[in-house]
Order: sequence, then C-alpha cells, then structure tokens
Amino acid sequence: MENILIIGATSLMGQTAAKFFLNKTDDNITLMSRYTNLLTIDEKRERVFKGDIIDEKILDDAMKGIDVVLVSLDSNEELLIQKIIDAMDKEGVKRFLFLTSMGLCNEIPVTNGASGNISDEKILEPYQQVVDAIKNSDLNYTIVRLSWLDNGHDIKNYEVVNEGKAPETSEVASVSVADLLVRLAHDDKLGAYDSLAISRKS
Repeated sequence: MENILIIGATSLMGQTAAKFFLNKTDDNITLMSRYTNLLTIDEKRERVFKGDIIDEKILDDAMKGIDVVLVSLDSNEELLIQKIIDAMDKEGVKRFLFLTSMGLCNEIPVTNGASGNISDEKILEPYQQVVDAIKNSDLNYTIVRLSWLDNGHDIKNYEVVNEGKAPETSEVASVSVADLLVRLAHDDKLGAYDSLAISRKS
C-alpha cells in the first residue's frame, strides 16, 4: 500500500488517476487542488487539501506521510515546480511522477501534420524548463509525455517508449495513462530517471 499525493487533482488526468488508484489498489490518496468542490471523495481512503501550491504551508501539510507524488497541472508549471521539489525534499519524499506534453523530445513524426515538437513550438519552452528542473533534482522521477487523450476503454492497449524514441500513434486512452501511473507508483525502478512517451498501440 502506498500513500499517493495527486497535485492538480481536478485536471482530467488527476481525476482519472485518482479513480484508477481507488479501484485497482489499496492505496491511500491525498488530493490537492484549488477547486476541491469539483471532487467526489471516498472519505475512507481519500483526503483533500484545498489551496494553491504557492502556499507552502498547505503544500507541506499535504506532503506529510506521502510515498509518491503525481503532478498533473494545466498551467504555470514553470513557476511552481521548484516549490514542489523543495516540499518533497523537506519531507523526504523521493518518488515523483510528472505528466507533461508530447513533443519535448522532438518525437512527433512530421507525418502527423503540424509537428508539435519543441523545435517548432515555442509554447513548449516553459515545459522544457520544468523538465530540466526535475532532472536537476535528487528525486527518483519519471516524466510521462502524453499523446492526445481520448475516452477509450482499451486500458492495456498502449506502448511506452523511452526518451528520444517516436511513439506508434498520436493518441491514447486516459485510462491507459492511469494504468501506467499505478505501475510506476508501485515500482520505483520502472521508468526511474527517465522520460517516457505513452501512446496507443497501432
């Protein structure tokens, strides 16, 4: 049993992952978000911290007793990542799972249309700053680069490739990502110190 902290719990992947952890494991889940009124809680296994990551007191309190931190933020990641890393260091938490965008390794084939790679999309540069901060930390991190998410139910139908390799397709089911996150949370050697792309098998 692990104690999982999900930062960005009201994001699509935050909510999907929380449900998956509840249904597939006996883990205890801590949810952190500015908009906790959007959450439905299992009071036996979930606890909630409402607030912004910039509030160090709330972040520190949420981090206590945690084994694995999962971050799924929609914005301002470059402004907040160091606060998360510092809070993890303060509480001695090492396992860090971070969801980000495909394209940071220039792995999207040109045949998919508009490339979406960092070499062409300046909008991805802040994401690269975040990834650099994570890689420069002393955390046991796994960066998960997401393809386009859909509502498919093919949980096990996905491929994971290491940094620098191109994924098979440009989409993946959100439940497939959740399945990978559970595996990563329960195996600190799987994907350790690596950046993984996940996509549906062709």
